[in-house]
Amino acid sequence: MSNGSYRRLACSTLLAIMLVAPASGQSADPNVLEYGEYLAGECTTCHQIDGTDNGIPPIIGWPLETFIAVMMSYKQGERGNQAMISVAQSLDEDQLTALGTYFSTLSPKQ
Repeated sequence: MSNGSYRRLACSTLLAIMLVAPASGQSADPNVLEYGEYLAGECTTCHQIDGTDNGIPPIIGWPLETFIAVMMSYKQGERGNQAMISVAQSLDEDQLTALGTYFSTLSPKQ
């Protein structure tokens, strides 16, 4: 990854965090969470919502910045899974932020 790619990724991640990160212990915007839950339907056809790893890694509980960084690496073709590249390239920054926010609120069932 070039320095310019790292810079773009860092700026995108920072922007996403600033848009939805809770300030002073406040919760994330409920509209962002609702939108993320709506969008997650496609994700959860493969990634288990309960955190089970059936050969496809769980994505629940990831910090927002991790989710966005991973999705950006797929979007830019730096990771080789064709299905994930296609999904990531179809999502804009608002959608990535909503998904990352939603998945960050979930935890594995005990």
